[in-house]
Amino acid sequence: MRRFCLKNNQQGATMIEALGVITIVILLTVSIIKIIGNVYGVFKQNLIVNELKDLQKAISERYRFEGNYKELFENRNTTDDVSRFLCENKMAPYKMCSNGILHHSMAGNVFVEPDDADYQRYKITFDTLTDRACANIAQINWHMQKKPAVYRILIKDSAGARKLDVELPHNQTANSINFPITADTAMQACQNKDNTMIEWTFF
Repeated sequence: MRRFCLKNNQQGATMIEALGVITIVILLTVSIIKIIGNVYGVFKQNLIVNELKDLQKAISERYRFEGNYKELFENRNTTDDVSRFLCENKMAPYKMCSNGILHHSMAGNVFVEPDDADYQRYKITFDTLTDRACANIAQINWHMQKKPAVYRILIKDSAGARKLDVELPHNQTANSINFPITADTAMQACQNKDNTMIEWTFF
């Protein structure tokens, strides 16, 4: 009887140890998956920052010497028409083009539109951004050069309500305005349940 009890106790101890090992493995696996997810999220955030910068640079440099963006928008009635033109002329990063329509790396839509009747400015809109991606991309410093690159930054939630609207005042220089947007301001404006839209207006 004593040997039988001892054997049962040993089996019970072995079972507890096995369960402990399994629990540790599960916890480690969950932690690793979470870390990988966070790293992938940061990678995606950096991707869309580069996509926006590359798209803005291509458009601005293409029409810099013309003084306006009339050629880009004239006779193109929809944002899809503009997207196709940008993709066909290789002005948009190729990874952003899917069947001639612009998308960013977080699977949201990208729109390029004129901002004024004289085609002096244009707008780039990224929608369906996560809160973190929104806060990250909103903090880009566009005013590294003497002449301001951004005229306005507008952040909206999924219902279209304005969460942040920063505009460059008339005749104001880049050095005298609060650009780039601070981290606290961006994070507060971007708390929209991972469904935020940002619109940049460029000169």
